[in-house]
Amino acid sequence: MPRGIGKLKELQMLKGVDIKRSHPRVVEELTQLRRLRKLGVRNLGKGQYEKFFASISKLSSLRSLRIGLAESDTAVASFQDSVLAPSEYLRSINVDGWIGKLPAWVCFRYNLAKVSLLNTRLGDDAIGVLEDLPNLLYLRLWNYSYDGAKLTFQSSKFPKLKTFVAAGLMNLQELLFQEGTMPELRWLWIGNCRLKSGISGIDHLAKLGNLGLGWGVYVANLDLVRKQLEEHPNRPALEVAHPEFQDYYSGSSSGEPPADEDYSSINDAEEMENS
Repeated sequence: MPRGIGKLKELQMLKGVDIKRSHPRVVEELTQLRRLRKLGVRNLGKGQYEKFFASISKLSSLRSLRIGLAESDTAVASFQDSVLAPSEYLRSINVDGWIGKLPAWVCFRYNLAKVSLLNTRLGDDAIGVLEDLPNLLYLRLWNYSYDGAKLTFQSSKFPKLKTFVAAGLMNLQELLFQEGTMPELRWLWIGNCRLKSGISGIDHLAKLGNLGLGWGVYVANLDLVRKQLEEHPNRPALEVAHPEFQDYYSGSSSGEPPADEDYSSINDAEEMENS
């Protein structure tokens, strides 16, 4: 993108900005777009984080932010330590890139309603940054966004969450929902995960309406999950993307999950989100 973007004072949406191919002053010019509500950038390099966050911290109208980091083979500490945060009125954030943990300012963005993470490789304690957000409605953990073997959702956390998507988390083996967690959850979708230790606590999701299993899923003891769904007061629907592979989902054909494969190209969750 050439210089001069700052002259578009009334601009409200700017998407697909390739920082690597843009003029070096473009990041600084973002400060002039005071009416900007939606911003999407990609190829944001390590040396540009400070200027970028300094610029967008001045955009009080910003409601939606999508950040794609330049490729890296190590977690980006400078992103984690960003102290200049986006607008307190930010409603949606999408991060694609290895950051290891979320910046501390995320837990103070009380208006956040949607969080979507991709390739972030978060550690076991990373979810704690999100669990107390009072207005979070939608959480998507997509390919390699979480590196832990177990996800535990604690009691009284995620108070307004309605949709949770976990897909392409190749190290994940167990989902555990404690009593009182996610009291408003309606939709749970799992894709491209091999849950060798299964899903526990489905009965604790008081308002669950749908459990979706996409392609590439293995869930140990799926019959037990079915039983919990049948006994649930809401009788949530179990939606299997490919019913012809029932043995694959439950592992009932051999008692073991299928061999490791990379299902990162499957787009079931993306299609669900865009529908």
